[in-house]
Amino acid sequence: MELVVEQNCPSCGAPIVLHETDRLVSCPYCDVNNYMVGGGGLRFLLRAGCPAGIGPEDLLYLPYLRFKGCIYQCQGVEVRHAMIDTTRIAVAHDRLPMSLGLRPQAMQLVQGTAAIAGRFVPQQVKSESVFAQALRLTALFKREANGQVRHRAFIGETISRVYLPAFEKDEMVVDAVTDLPIMEQGLEWQKLVAAAVPFRRDWEPRFLSTLCPRCGAPLHGEADALVLQCRNCETMWEEADGRFAAVAWGRVPGAAAADRALPFWKIAIRQDGDGGLQTYADFLRLTGQPVVIRAEDDARPLVFWTPAFKLQPAAFLQTAHYLTVAQKRLVDGEPGSLPIAYPVNLPRREAVQALKSVLAAATLARKRLFPLLPALDLQAAATTLVYLPFADAGHDLIQRQTGVVIAAAALRFGRKL
Repeated sequence: MELVVEQNCPSCGAPIVLHETDRLVSCPYCDVNNYMVGGGGLRFLLRAGCPAGIGPEDLLYLPYLRFKGCIYQCQGVEVRHAMIDTTRIAVAHDRLPMSLGLRPQAMQLVQGTAAIAGRFVPQQVKSESVFAQALRLTALFKREANGQVRHRAFIGETISRVYLPAFEKDEMVVDAVTDLPIMEQGLEWQKLVAAAVPFRRDWEPRFLSTLCPRCGAPLHGEADALVLQCRNCETMWEEADGRFAAVAWGRVPGAAAADRALPFWKIAIRQDGDGGLQTYADFLRLTGQPVVIRAEDDARPLVFWTPAFKLQPAAFLQTAHYLTVAQKRLVDGEPGSLPIAYPVNLPRREAVQALKSVLAAATLARKRLFPLLPALDLQAAATTLVYLPFADAGHDLIQRQTGVVIAAAALRFGRKL
């Protein structure tokens, strides 16, 4: 489930209700669009209910890390995957609740800002350690799972901090949401209180103007889009280091006006050293594809095609696998008119992180390939955003050049990942 968050418009201050993954903030009051940049991760607060005698300045906010995304794991001779959506306490204290349960999904949260009174306990446990604890709760750690783990990747993740408000009353620490006691005060609690600080201004999200850096026209996109489109000069832009950077892109025209254009990352591979995975023929040999390898395949540089949008793990791997195998049928396309574009909501860095999982899913010779995965160093030499045409067949979308099928329901479900 997605988190629902209340955020003030950065232009006029009016309250806006957003989903957790929204980046393009559209204000219905002043009609101004701003692009939100989270920096080191967004911070949300559970809404507190202060009893008589307790003011907002008396609240102490306890940090929880929220992980949501898909885990891919190559273990034994299997490519396994699981979805994770959990919160875990981010301080070293065994008497505080380990998780917030369903409260973040069930309640409307508040975006953290420096205007909020009270003090905030800093994160004390490394994110990697907290994530490892949460990972052990997934189906990937079932007892019947056998074999050495050769590779693991966390793709399409959303990582944020959710703060639980608490206050002191009658020697007890009280949950300010439920008004129920959590624990008795003591030395360990006093250490947390002493470490607490006011909300820092550099924790706040920052906002970028949504005007094209090249021509000044408005940039367009859906709320969860990571890449915005300028329809005036036909350019694409993504946020990088606090500013918009141009994205190399192209589109392959469809055979019919009703075709849907879906975005994919075309990733050209660079691998240092001799041998390795350099060409399309290398890929076919390593994965044991039942095709005739031709001379031109040895001269064709290897590229991977991965969805630039979120899909359920099995559908993501299948789509990337089939398109990568069928890459000879695909062309780069070129920039042009793109009236309706499906949003890019999977960043390129995560697409690159998924390459080993895609390679493992594509291989027919797993016993030979899987031991090679830890040492395999797949790096992106170049990444291009390419919109491919899909024919709308009702329940399915069919890629025109390759026949690869994506269920329409998978697209709808992917928007909620």
